[in-house]
Amino acid sequence: MKISYLVILFIIFGSTNAFGQGVLSKVKTKKFKTTTSLKIEGETGYLIVPENRDKPDSRRIKIKYVRLKSLSQNPATPVVYLEGGSGASTWQVDSPKDLSDWLEVLEVSDLIFFDQRGTNDESLNYYWKGDYPKNFLVSEEQAFAHYKTMSQQASIAFKDRKVDPSGYHVVAHADDVHDLTKALKLDKYSLYGFSFGSHIGMTLMKRHPAQIERAVFIGADAPNQSFNFPSHLDTHLDKVSNLVAQDSLLSLSIPDFKELVADVMKQLKEEPAVVTVKNPLTRKDIDLPIGPFGLSLLLRLDIDDSNDIPAIPRLIYSIKNKNYDMLTWFVQKRMVFGLVFPGKGINQGLASGVSNERWSIIQQEANESIFSNVVNFPFSAAKDHWATAPLALNTLLPLKTDIPTLFVSGTLDARTPVEQVEETIKGFSNAIHIKVKYAGHEQAMWNAKTFNKTIPAFLTGKQVEEEEVSNGIIKFLALEGPTNDHPSIKQ
Repeated sequence: MKISYLVILFIIFGSTNAFGQGVLSKVKTKKFKTTTSLKIEGETGYLIVPENRDKPDSRRIKIKYVRLKSLSQNPATPVVYLEGGSGASTWQVDSPKDLSDWLEVLEVSDLIFFDQRGTNDESLNYYWKGDYPKNFLVSEEQAFAHYKTMSQQASIAFKDRKVDPSGYHVVAHADDVHDLTKALKLDKYSLYGFSFGSHIGMTLMKRHPAQIERAVFIGADAPNQSFNFPSHLDTHLDKVSNLVAQDSLLSLSIPDFKELVADVMKQLKEEPAVVTVKNPLTRKDIDLPIGPFGLSLLLRLDIDDSNDIPAIPRLIYSIKNKNYDMLTWFVQKRMVFGLVFPGKGINQGLASGVSNERWSIIQQEANESIFSNVVNFPFSAAKDHWATAPLALNTLLPLKTDIPTLFVSGTLDARTPVEQVEETIKGFSNAIHIKVKYAGHEQAMWNAKTFNKTIPAFLTGKQVEEEEVSNGIIKFLALEGPTNDHPSIKQ
């Protein structure tokens, strides 16, 4: 019987804390260029780890990393950047424009980009093979029924492919980072996490705190916050409604934006809107009815993005007047929820779980919310029938730490709102919280003053003051007429 070199390494080192379970592969030096042709010295490679760290015979997966050398002659502790969402971060070094955005950090420290396990692995995605579920965007009940069927079929497909989605959870993500830092021989490092990257970062603080010097978390999502409170989305609607009321032109036609949203929800319940969109898998045109759940899902995904917030009042106003051109664009953008079951993504949220107490509050708030419990979709749809394995730590307990930490939040972030961060920060005895006014979830990352000055200063140990900065007030689109300011509007 042949035994691979990687399996031998795992047998020797796999259960030993001193070595971890990760092995470096295909390491090479490389130079990267910025938009000004500045050359950055770097190293690329892969960390090879078991897909399921609890199973010695688990298949091996590779995770890409890139380490960039600091421009400083006396750099601070290396920084490990942890991306949110899809988990891909290393692509930024191959884009001169994106790499240039990180120069201020590179001027103070080495910078390590590390993808999440499962990034770009199509075997972890199940694609729905039937017709698009016609009533998926009509009601929560219809969406839940379809998602249950899709998850059952996905489970069979994953077994046939011999992939193990149960290995994709926050503890495994955190241990991947720990193994990488050990393999790179880092005695100390700092964390820089965005969104789910902060979820991973805080898990590292629980499991491997000794190596971590300091941390920056933007759009912070703590391990005990995988399931969110519906009231936060209602509060966000209040914020947008207040901004609309301050707009002298919009307020003439929309005196109460929150009331308009409620009216449109009622209208769609009585008579769903029908839009013609193209199935992205079959490329066939289909007619889809859109009910309150569909609109709630679209708003949940886009009402906290500063790029889309300016268009939201016009979208709701147009639906009220039964003009569905803008709605069609938003549905086309988000209809993939009914077609793809992401084994990696669904498991990492469900594995972290939710306490009985928190879930009880969520259900109560969902009964009172204009959006019901859409803020937790699709996790809520798979919660009771997608199996997850017990984790090596209790993610439901709030983190308590004295590691110096800088939190950055957007005041128009509905996914990881300021209120959620203030809940998390209670366990941090040495933390600063900076609020970026008018910034959504994505945009909180890129405030010029915070990103280019405050964060690099914090990473070098300099004193940073808690403050509120601004991205500039939201400028809403006119309710009618041509404009090039948003792609949802046909010219």
